[in-house]
Amino acid sequence: MREEGFFVGAILVNVITTEIFILILYLITLVILGINYQLVLTVLFISALLFPVAFYHHSWSIWLGFDHLIETLPKNTKPISALKEKKDEWPDEIDS
Repeated sequence: MREEGFFVGAILVNVITTEIFILILYLITLVILGINYQLVLTVLFISALLFPVAFYHHSWSIWLGFDHLIETLPKNTKPISALKEKKDEWPDEIDS
């Protein structure tokens, strides 16, 4: 069972990707549409409404994948002093 507010991270992923998408689209539409700024704003407004809805399930998948990556990392329960390197068990010199 997930804690309360767990999927706020999925909303965060959706908001950030929407902002990046709108910024990239803004730069592209300025080059293509040029001076007609009203048309640029109309395109950005429509895409700002549609992109988060279309990306909703993908943002959940990204968030769950990130959580799976973090939660499945091995937990280190040994103290730092116990993590020193082991010496090789092979002798440095071979007795003949």
